[in-house]
Amino acid sequence: MSKTPSDTPIRVAAERGEVLLDGPDGLATSLTPQAAKQSAEHLHRAADLADRRPNEEFPWNHTL
Repeated sequence: MSKTPSDTPIRVAAERGEVLLDGPDGLATSLTPQAAKQSAEHLHRAADLADRRPNEEFPWNHTL
């Protein structure tokens, strides 16, 4: 990666049927509940891989 990874967690909120995300470097978006659940699963799997195997790369098209 070209940037240093942030150690600031993403803030989340639920509002009117949407999941709102607010994070470092201007990250701001909203997701449907289903998209948020899927994203949370993907994020958890990727974080686990990054933690357990820090010297390997898993491209975007890799099935986590």
